[in-house]
Amino acid sequence: MKTCEHLEPLERALADARIALASIESPYSDDYRWYGCNCTFDEPALRKRLGLGASIDYDEYDGRVAGSDATWGCKKCKVAVMGLHPRYAPKKTKKLA
Repeated sequence: MKTCEHLEPLERALADARIALASIESPYSDDYRWYGCNCTFDEPALRKRLGLGASIDYDEYDGRVAGSDATWGCKKCKVAVMGLHPRYAPKKTKKLA
């Protein structure tokens, strides 16, 4: 496990979909350990299917010129998994649902 016990279901779902998860430098804060992947997320479907708890936040950041992303974050363990913002991802990008 790379992430944490709370994000483990997401990590397993990424592995099952053959979407690589790699350690990345923090784009925002050094308070968290960051991992990146090349996909978009269906947040409501994943939250329901994977049983992601209240300690897991999800945010789609639309900074346009400054960048954009979609990120799951565990507040308890300070771990984040960053994917692509669905509005700006290339057409053939995998969507994890």
